[in-house]
Amino acid sequence: MGRVLGAGIIGCGGIATAHAEAYRRASRARLVAVCDIRRERAVAMAERFGVPRYYTSLEEFLRDPELEVVSICTPHHLHASQTVAAAEAGKHVLCEKPMAISLRQADEMIAACRDNGVKLGIVFQLRFNPLYRRIKEASDSGGFGIPVLAEAMVKWYREEARYYFRDEVAKSWRGKRATEGGGALINQAIHTIDLLQWIMGPVDFLYGICDTRTHHIEVEDLAVSILRFRSGALGYIVGSVSIKPQETCLNIYGSEGAVCVRDGRITVWTVKDVKPPSEEEMKTSLTGHNAVVEDFLSAIVEDREPMVTGEEGRKSLEIVLAIYRASMEEEKVVFPLAE
Repeated sequence: MGRVLGAGIIGCGGIATAHAEAYRRASRARLVAVCDIRRERAVAMAERFGVPRYYTSLEEFLRDPELEVVSICTPHHLHASQTVAAAEAGKHVLCEKPMAISLRQADEMIAACRDNGVKLGIVFQLRFNPLYRRIKEASDSGGFGIPVLAEAMVKWYREEARYYFRDEVAKSWRGKRATEGGGALINQAIHTIDLLQWIMGPVDFLYGICDTRTHHIEVEDLAVSILRFRSGALGYIVGSVSIKPQETCLNIYGSEGAVCVRDGRITVWTVKDVKPPSEEEMKTSLTGHNAVVEDFLSAIVEDREPMVTGEEGRKSLEIVLAIYRASMEEEKVVFPLAE
C-alpha cells in the first residue's frame, strides 16, 4: 500500500462531507481528526466517519501528532489565516474554492506553504473531468484553430431563506462581502470561470456589471462580464443565483471547430482532430473530490505539484475580483490586477 498519510478536516459543514468521503475511499490516507468551533458539528462528523479525535480549537488540532495533511472547508474569509497556520505547523493544505477573498491573501497562502516546504492544493474538481480535460487538450493542440469566443454561463437559483438564512451558520457569513468575499461569482460561478481561463489562457482586460436583483444580501446575485483574452479571443461570463430554470454552459468557438457543453453534456463537438471522451471513460474515470484528494495525496507522496496549485487557484480569483472592480469603478480593468 505504501505510505498512508494522517488527514484532518477544518470546518465540518456540508462540503466537508465530500472531503471525508474522499479520504475514506483513498488508499493513501486515513482520517485522524476533525475540527470545528461548533462542538456538535465536530462530534457528528467524527462519529459518522469513525474519526478518532475531534477538536474545537484550531491550535490543538494542528498539534495532533498524527496529522500530516488538512482540508480547509470553512467560510471563505478564514481560508487564508487557516492555511498559513497549517503551513507553519508543517501540514500540507488542500483548500476549498475560492482559495481566498483577496489576491493579497492568496499570495500569503502560497508564500507560507512554499516557505514551510508543504504542498498547497485548491479544489477545482471539474479539471479532473475527462470531458473538460479533452477540451483542454483540443485547445492546447490547436484543434480550435484561431480562438474566437468563449462563454461561461452559470445560471443558478438559490432560495434566500433556504440558502442565505437557513441557519445561524449560514447567516453568519453567506451574502456578506467581508466573509463570503462576493456572491454568485466567487462562490458558484468560479468553477466554470476556472475552466474558462484554464482552457483559453490569460485575460488581457475585461468589463463587468454586478447587481443584486432578487435577494436581500450585500453581494451580487447577478453578474455579467465581457473579456479580451491575451490570444485575442473574446469571452463572456454570466454568474447568477437568481435564474430559473437553471443551466450551466461552457462554450468554446474557434475558426476550425467548436465545443458546447450544457449541464455537463456535449451539445456541439466539431473539433476534428480530438474526439470527446467515450461513455466508458466518463463512467470509469475518477472525478469530483475523490480525484482531487487522490491527486493531492499522490503529490505529497511523490513530491510533485498537485494538479491545481495555489498559483493556479489564484487565476480564477483574479478574474472574479477584476469583475468586481470593473463594476464598482465602471471602467475597464487591465491585467494583471493590482490590489
